[in-house]
Amino acid sequence: MRILILEDDRATAQLLGLLLTSSGHTVVHALDGTEGLKQLRAAPCDLVISDVQMVPMDGFGFLKGARVEFPRILVVLASACSDLHVRIEQQPHKPFDVVHKPFRIEEVRRVLARAEEALAMQATVARSAVAAEARTPAAALSPLNERLAPLFPGQGYAATRASLARAIAHPGYALLVAPRGVLTPDFFDLWKAGSPQPNAVWKSVDAIETPEAVRGLIDSDDLARGGTWVVQNLEAVPVVEQVQLLASSRRLPPTRLIVTVRRDPDMLLEEGRLDEALYFRLSSLTVPIPALADLSEHLDALFIDALRLAPGYPFGGTDVTIEPVALTALKAHPWKDNLAELRGVAVWTLTQMRSPRVTLANLPERFHRARLATLAEALGEAQREHLERALRVSGSSIEAAHALGVGVEEFSLAVEPGGPLLFSLAGVATSPVSVGEGRDRSPVVLFVSADPQLRHAAEAQLAALGVDARIAADGLQALAQSVLSLRRPSVAMIAGRSAPFEVEELIGQLRRLMPSLVVAKIGVGEETDGAHYFPPLEGLDLFPVIVAHLLQSIPKSGPSPGRAPLPSGGGAARSTASSSNGIYRPAPEADVPARV
Repeated sequence: MRILILEDDRATAQLLGLLLTSSGHTVVHALDGTEGLKQLRAAPCDLVISDVQMVPMDGFGFLKGARVEFPRILVVLASACSDLHVRIEQQPHKPFDVVHKPFRIEEVRRVLARAEEALAMQATVARSAVAAEARTPAAALSPLNERLAPLFPGQGYAATRASLARAIAHPGYALLVAPRGVLTPDFFDLWKAGSPQPNAVWKSVDAIETPEAVRGLIDSDDLARGGTWVVQNLEAVPVVEQVQLLASSRRLPPTRLIVTVRRDPDMLLEEGRLDEALYFRLSSLTVPIPALADLSEHLDALFIDALRLAPGYPFGGTDVTIEPVALTALKAHPWKDNLAELRGVAVWTLTQMRSPRVTLANLPERFHRARLATLAEALGEAQREHLERALRVSGSSIEAAHALGVGVEEFSLAVEPGGPLLFSLAGVATSPVSVGEGRDRSPVVLFVSADPQLRHAAEAQLAALGVDARIAADGLQALAQSVLSLRRPSVAMIAGRSAPFEVEELIGQLRRLMPSLVVAKIGVGEETDGAHYFPPLEGLDLFPVIVAHLLQSIPKSGPSPGRAPLPSGGGAARSTASSSNGIYRPAPEADVPARV
């Protein structure tokens, strides 16, 4: 075994090291928990024997960190304290075993023998899990796929393992889209060992943890030696440095890049956080790795696999079950740290289990209060993400607020954590009263058209009429403009197709949000009850008259669009905005008949 000794007393560490090396084990040493975690990240170990009283990180702090990053590692705590077992019972994370100081040879050998048995059991369980999954008409999993199984267990990650196996064997660039807590140092060690050039230069940097490392990489001569560079969380690297990174990787000998991002790269590209040339260079081999929350239908199997792979799993080949209330709590949990958190929870749960059945009492206490987010909470989170994205794209809160059609003050309040919601569902009190309510009661007109010229012309017309307008290019934008606005539209004008919805579907969605909405179809669909209908616009002479008629149709207490004729004199109301600016086709001299 490879054993890490955590001991701040060098003489004690040397004596213990002599005992372990004489038994044929490889020994490394660290002075405290922080240094011990760094040692494990640099080179994995099978067993850790850790003193309890160390600074700045003691043995319990190390145990907590190791359970998250290295859930399968065996940790033995050592102390001269007589109340060691009492202190361990008070901790959320339990060690594999304990030994007392001063060390006795018999006790140390007992712990080593037990650790070797546990490691052998882990290997057997991992092989059994892979064999069980391979019970398909296809042949056994490839060696790379088999080695990935402990890191990405279960059927839920089967497609991910296959994609990763192909990426590891591929000699070119690669892009991994992986949320937090999915990729571990063990995974990148496996990638290096399974790559076509396992002995070439290999370096890995995390742009979030050590942002200066990427800058140092570009400025150094390391890239000129070729090999492979792993850049984790590329979105944290300034775009100008991404450009330099791509240019440096093309030197002779070329450097292979393996890059990870935590979010959809297309969204990062749209937000200006990803260099387009580098993205297209990487996108030829993209592997998306789903978050744990996206695999809720597989969560029971994933959790059972994590239990089987936990150190000291005691139930052998017995089937493990999860009681329904415990499974509900697991599925309601957000799993923000994904697989890393799953492994830690599995280790904790295993220490509480006395039979191969997971109950709610076995899970950590935070799961006892687990619940699904309310609709208001979910919508609030979506609103904050949307506002933050608008701020990143616009560059200032003033421009972002203007683009979204809200006040600057309201935007500044809503973008803060726990800020007020700027919308509410029709008939459901899910948010505070709108900040702008009562201050401006003028009606809002929503205009939907896929024709950019028509949209610009309509926007100019509505501005000239002094009407507060929302302009949308398709059905999705129309719904977003309706939901994420302080003041919802009173009138919707749909001129043309409204992908991805059919026109009637879009009207239904809008009416679901705003039951009293006045709807007008302009040159699209057929005459239907509950909606005004106008023929296609060949010019915009009648546009002000149509708008005026629709505004007059706004009900005071419910929808009643009716079929009243257009006001007389509509043809004489010419559009100076459209004709003078040449935004849209000139109107014919004759009046355009309309049906309402």
